[in-house]
Amino acid sequence: MKKEVPVQSLIDHIKTSLDVDPWAKEMAEELLRAQVPVPPEIEGGNTSYWYVCGECHGIVDTRDAYCKHCGRKIMW
Repeated sequence: MKKEVPVQSLIDHIKTSLDVDPWAKEMAEELLRAQVPVPPEIEGGNTSYWYVCGECHGIVDTRDAYCKHCGRKIMW
């Protein structure tokens, strides 16, 4: 059975590894951090409001699991 490991734990492990090339470490951290879900934000004014991605601020719908603009998972 596969065990789910939190992304932050993986990032912390990579940061403390001694035998990893610094460039590879940086790239792995960046790729892992991109997998962390972001909560949506609300934008608008007066009588009109909409949800946007917490990462890129592209408009998202409540049915979207991922942002169609940047690909980040939305944490509803």
